[in-house]
Amino acid sequence: MESDVLIVAATRAEIEPLLGRLENIHQESQFLFRGVLYGIPIDLLITGIGAVATTFQLTKKLSCGLRYRLAISVGIAGSFTEKIRIGEVIQITSDCFADLGIDDRGVFRTLTEAGLSENFQLLKNPLPLQTKHQCVNGITVQTASGSTERIKQLVEMFQPQVETMENAAFFYVCSALQVPFASFRSISNMVEPRNKAHWNILEAIRVLNEHLCGLFEGKSLDI
Repeated sequence: MESDVLIVAATRAEIEPLLGRLENIHQESQFLFRGVLYGIPIDLLITGIGAVATTFQLTKKLSCGLRYRLAISVGIAGSFTEKIRIGEVIQITSDCFADLGIDDRGVFRTLTEAGLSENFQLLKNPLPLQTKHQCVNGITVQTASGSTERIKQLVEMFQPQVETMENAAFFYVCSALQVPFASFRSISNMVEPRNKAHWNILEAIRVLNEHLCGLFEGKSLDI
C-alpha cells in the first residue's frame, strides 16, 4: 500500500504519541515509519533538528518517485506574542530564513539589503488547510532566540508570531518540488530571554498529537 500523506518532524519525541496510534506500523529505516491512521496510509519522516537536516532528508524522500497528496510538518515552536500561548496549536502559512544574511559591523542585513539577492524570499503556503487553527507568520532560525536584543531585532525586521528551526526549509523544499503542504506547530515556550522553567514541552507535544490525530479522524486534509 502506497502512502497518501507524509508527516515530517524534526525529532521522534515530537510525534511519539502519534506513532502509538498507527496501525500496521513498520519502521523502514532510522528516519522513516509507515502505517495507517484512521484508514489513511501515511509515511512519517524524522529529519533531525535544523534547516540543513530537514532539507536533506525531505528532498531525499520526495525525490524517491512516490507522489504524496499532502506533506505535513509538525513539531513545537516558540511564540513571540501573548496572543498565542503555550499549548496552543497554530498553522504556519508564511515563513522565512530569518538569520540568512550578513553581519554589517554589528547590524544584521538580509541578502536583499546587502545587495546579494534580488528579493528577500518570503515563503508562503498558497493552499493552507481549512481548519480551526489560527494561521500565523513564522521565522526559521538556526540559533534559537534567547536574548532581549536578538528578540527585539527579529520582531522589528520580520514581525513574526512564532519561531522554529526547520519550517522555512520544509516550505522551500515542498514548493520547489510542487508537493502540497501544511504546517502545524504547538507552542512549547514564549520567545523571551532563555528560561527553561517557563517551558512546557510535554504538554505542547501532547496537544499537538491530539490535534494531528483529529485532522485525520475528521478527514480534514483536503486542500
